Amino acid sequence: MTNEQAVIQAEAEIERLKQAYMEHLNNIVTKIHEKGEQPSLQELLACQKLGASYFNYIENFVGNSGLLGAHVNGKWVTGFAETCHSVLKAFIVHVNFLRSHSETLLGALEQPDDSAYANMQRMTKEYLQKDKWIRLERQFKENSLPIAGFNYSGANDLNETPKWQLISGLVIGLLFALIVLIAAIFIPSPTPTQFFIFRGIFAVSLAAIAAIIPGLLTVESRFQKFSVRATGAIAVFVIVWMLNPPALISS
Repeated sequence: MTNEQAVIQAEAEIERLKQAYMEHLNNIVTKIHEKGEQPSLQELLACQKLGASYFNYIENFVGNSGLLGAHVNGKWVTGFAETCHSVLKAFIVHVNFLRSHSETLLGALEQPDDSAYANMQRMTKEYLQKDKWIRLERQFKENSLPIAGFNYSGANDLNETPKWQLISGLVIGLLFALIVLIAAIFIPSPTPTQFFIFRGIFAVSLAAIAAIIPGLLTVESRFQKFSVRATGAIAVFVIVWMLNPPALISS
């Protein structure tokens, strides 16, 4: 199954859960208004369960949608953020409805935890207009509901380096290293200018190779009146550029 098919299947499941929840809720509301009867404990528990299944499924799907690549499509992710906005408003109504029958539910009324539906809140905050999600946040506060997703945007995504970039770095690094090696063989006693150029090319080659090696290297060095801080491939470049083995040996 492709990622696109998984997204379509998840959207179909969301619609199914929504219909099941709305059908049960409509039956309860019809019973209240037309017959003047209050819902039973079993009906309220079923409503609570169906609502939780619906809201929780969307919340989990928001967390997985990035892995499925759905966020790449700008129109889809904007439309889904609007869906999350509507679902969160429906959640407020759902909670207030159950709270209005707290005496019937007794101790069976479930309260959302501090981070409930934070993914949907983050989705609305990231992709919708500011005034829109601020009003929604205010409604959550007024109804004593958690707002963790509005307050904390979450960790940034790690960008995976494209394969072509890794291959290019390896090829360039090996090519430059080979050039320096050949130059060192045919020019065993380079002039200061030649050595300056050789060292620069060698530093670039090792930095290009280091860029494809996982891990983190941090260098902080001071020379003359300057302070140099470098991380990763740039750190390798700084090490090779600043280190002069022939000078160390001669000293």
